[in-house]
Formats: sequence, structure tokens, C-alpha cells
Amino acid sequence: MLRHRLYLLVVALITSSVLPRVQGQRAETYCFTDDPDPYVRFSTKTAYTLANGEFTHEDLVPEGCEARQAWHLMRHGTRYPSENDIIVFTVLLPTLQDGILLAHQDGLGELCEGDLKLLADWSLGDLNVSWANVLTSQGHLDLEGLATRYKEAIPLLLDQPFTNESFKFRHTATQRTEASARSYAQGLFGSDVYMPPPIDPDPLLKYYEVCTSYQTQVADNPEATIESQLYLEGEKMAAVATNVSRRLGIPLGLEELEVLYDACRFYKAWDPLAPSAWCVALTPDDLKVLEYWQDISYYYTNGYGHAINYEMACPPIQDLIEHFSAVVEGRGGPSGVFYFTHSDAVVPVMTRLGLYKDSAPLTHDQENPDRFWRTSSHGIFATNLAFTLSSCGADGWWVSLAMSEHLVALDGCASHLGCTWEEFIATYGYLQQCDLDAICNNTRTGRSSSAASGGPELAWVEGVLHAITKWTSKLFT
Repeated sequence: MLRHRLYLLVVALITSSVLPRVQGQRAETYCFTDDPDPYVRFSTKTAYTLANGEFTHEDLVPEGCEARQAWHLMRHGTRYPSENDIIVFTVLLPTLQDGILLAHQDGLGELCEGDLKLLADWSLGDLNVSWANVLTSQGHLDLEGLATRYKEAIPLLLDQPFTNESFKFRHTATQRTEASARSYAQGLFGSDVYMPPPIDPDPLLKYYEVCTSYQTQVADNPEATIESQLYLEGEKMAAVATNVSRRLGIPLGLEELEVLYDACRFYKAWDPLAPSAWCVALTPDDLKVLEYWQDISYYYTNGYGHAINYEMACPPIQDLIEHFSAVVEGRGGPSGVFYFTHSDAVVPVMTRLGLYKDSAPLTHDQENPDRFWRTSSHGIFATNLAFTLSSCGADGWWVSLAMSEHLVALDGCASHLGCTWEEFIATYGYLQQCDLDAICNNTRTGRSSSAASGGPELAWVEGVLHAITKWTSKLFT
């Protein structure tokens, strides 16, 4: 009953906020359905198949060498939105759809006929809150295909039967990471495999959740992301909202703009081969502004914006060095180490490695179109870091890195194809000394669960109240 009343309140408030329309002339300056190469760089909601690279065995393993161990850190594949976002989708998107179609019937708005038809044919379908954060069918394909391609690239290492001793799997305590791990196993072995129960909280795969300094300085500190907030409230975002309102024929604020952007990129990630109907609202220039807003946000929560973001990201690198060292020193180890986690864990590891660093920080008033920091490339769904250790006989050992199947040059390496073991240890060996509690000023590890604060029902109520506040705050200002 409580859920029903809150749901109706959200419907009433949001509907009242979008009924007025915007007068405009039909300019048809951009038609999404006529664009043969639409813009698909959607920050961390970019589909893996739209951004992954291609490599060969020679890219990962030098001639005359033999792959001896693979270490692979992966974000989960494409997922459905959070519960709060699904609630907003189910309430707001059909309302906006009706308003846009009515506006165009009245001669308002600027959508071309193809775009208008694509939007008119859109349906919410069966999307409901039970799908919240669940791995999509495309997400399963993301990880299964990734594993298949790695097996083809280094078959002597990965094309062998599964045993607990030969392959090590670990995932976080979420459905989307476990399902990603099992899809990856399917791609490698053609079947499911044993996986140990997840650790929760996990100091290796969700180190950010057990880092007091990160939680206080960044995650729970609005000032930590002031640059992204200033950009959100700045002239460029306001211009995008104005442009989108004119194109659609109805007035939109920044809140509705965020929903349209999420709908555009989520639906594209769920079905990368099909046009996403809600992308008709946004021109390529609009999407570039929104992309920078996302980049600057992640720069300060996962990137170089605050030192604690990358200082805390040493546990996975320590684990990598320990596994590779065991093989180099003759102590053996599994053929493959496969970890499945979240973007909040994978992207800071990239930062800790010194990847995608610009000469100047990202700020709200100094946008660099040629920046290295682009989460549409290195923060996508199923983004992954794949290290390969190879034995090269008398020439020693070799370490290569591929990011989402793009070969990546590491700091301290003479070659763009990778590092000698000596170069690798000289550059990153200090990270073997990783005291997370000291780095994070921890007095205890772990954070309280929803049960400790009232259980899942209270968490749902709090989420809906947050949605009400977010999408209707402009009605009272």
C-alpha cells in the first residue's frame, strides 16, 4: 500500500511538471534516423561492442615467448538501471512520449518524420523494478564473447579444461558480477564452473567500500565533485536543455534531460545494433556536452581529481604482482585469474597505473576536446584490464596489458607493446606494499548493510522519496 501511494505521488508530481509545451519552428537541422554514424560515446553506459578493440596473439605475447599466466580485472557487462531509475523511467518516459507527440501534432517541436516515428513506436515493454541492476542478455554476450576472444588469442594458456587449481574466479556479492563471471566461464569452457562464495565487503574487489578516507573525502562529500556540479549548472548544459526542449516541443529542465540521456544510452547498450529511440532528442553536439559532464564527474570520483581515489586502488595491483611473481620465481600458480567487479574498482586501478592522464586537470571552465580521460573508452560496460605474463626463455619475462582489447603502453616500459619483468617491477613493484587500512585511515573495515538501517523495504521507500525530491524540486523554486 505504501509503495502504491508513493508511486501515484510521483506520477502526479512529474506529470504536472511536463504538461506545458514550448513554441518553436520546425527546423529539422539534425535527423537522428538519417545519421549513418550517430554519436555513441555514452561514458560509463557505452555498450562494450561499440568501444572494444581487436588484438592478436602477437600483440599480447612476443614472438618466441609463451604465455604463462593471465590476470583479468573486469567490470560487469551491460545491466539494467537501478530501482530508482527504473521508477523514473516507467513514470516519466511514457509521459514525455505523449507530450512530444501531442506537441508535434500541434505544429510544435523540430523532430523529423523518421525520428518522430521511432519515438512513437517506442514502448516501455516489461521493464519493472524487479530487473534493477540485473545483467541484461547483452551483458551475458559481452562477457562470453570477451572470454572467447581471449582464449583464441592465447590458446595454449586458456584453451584447457577447468580445474580449481588452474583457474581462479572471484566476483562481488551482486547478481550482475556473478552472472558476468558465469558468462565468462561459458565463453572459456563451454559450461559453468565452481566459483567460491563472494566476500562482502570485499577489500580486493570493492576496496572503495572499506576505505574510510575515500568515503569521507569523496563519496560522502559534495564538495569533492563541485567541478561537475558547476558544469551541470553552467551555460553549456543550460543550452543543451534549451535545444532539446525546442527539438521536442515541450519544456525540459536538467532533471528531465538527465532521464532522456540515460534512456538514450541504456537502451542503446541493451541492444547495440538497434537505434535507441530516446537518442532522437539529442544532437551529437548535445551528447558531447553530456559526455564531458560525465567525464568530469568520474574524474573526481574515480580519477586523478583526488589522491585518495588512486592511492586506495593498490589491492588489485598488489594481487597482480603477487600472482605474477609466484610464476616468475618458480612457485607456480593458476593459468588464469579472473575478477569481476564494478567501474568504481576498475577505473581507479587504471588511474593508479597512470593511464589516461592529462597534463591539466579537468575543470568546468577548461574543456579539452582532445583529452585522454574519456570514460566512453575506458569506463564502458564490461571494461577490463587484461595482463598477460609470458616466458621468453633466456630473455626473461614479459608483461603486456590490454584495456578492453586495446593494447596499452605502460609507464616505465621501453616498448609500447609491454614491459620486461624488470621494467614492470621497477615501475610498479612498490605497490606490493599495500596497507589499505593505513592508506584509508581505517579504524574498522566494512560498512553497515540495509538491514542494519531498517531493511530493504525502508531502503525502497527512501529511494522513492529521493526520486520525488529530485524530479519535482523545480516545482517549488
